[in-house]
Amino acid sequence: MVTNVNEQFGTHPDLKKLYYTYLAIVTIVFLAWILPVTATAFIFFPFNSALIVAASLLVPLFFAIVFVGYWINQYYASISYSLTDNEIVVHKGVWWKKKSFVPYNRITNVNIEQGPISRHFQLGTVLIQTAGFSGGTSSARGLRPAEAVILGVKNFKEIKDKVMNFVRRVRPVAVEAQAETMVSEDFNRQILAELKKISKALEKTK
Repeated sequence: MVTNVNEQFGTHPDLKKLYYTYLAIVTIVFLAWILPVTATAFIFFPFNSALIVAASLLVPLFFAIVFVGYWINQYYASISYSLTDNEIVVHKGVWWKKKSFVPYNRITNVNIEQGPISRHFQLGTVLIQTAGFSGGTSSARGLRPAEAVILGVKNFKEIKDKVMNFVRRVRPVAVEAQAETMVSEDFNRQILAELKKISKALEKTK
């Protein structure tokens, strides 16, 4: 898949397969604990009591699986990205919609991340970090949090290269701020020099 400038794109459909795989793994782990407990209840307790134990364990698990399955589909449908000439735009959110704008001149680092299961589906995540961003979550490796995350894509290398090409074309925000500060200081010096000239001229007229 080729990502064009100013063209909106989403995650790959295999992202749902990845999330369903995670859901299946978690379900198996819970069943590995629930089924022995349920079997033990039927062995040592009266049938009605054992049935209550089984229902109290299996029914919540069933509804949790249904809820997460619904959320996976809605979350997948909510995600979209676009690379404009000036910034990266990210849309996502099931119940709380979020739209993020990340200007290229604030980007300091672009990384690619792949887990063992996502590698099986050939999916990758592009992590985009910016100067001075303080997010609510951080990477397990202690890196700065990513302000923009492009997840569930197969052309992650192409996306990273395009973002880096845009970053190289613009001046970093720190450079722009320094230039503005230098201009401001030069302007202040000029004003001070003019005030001194006016003061000297007034003294001569006295």
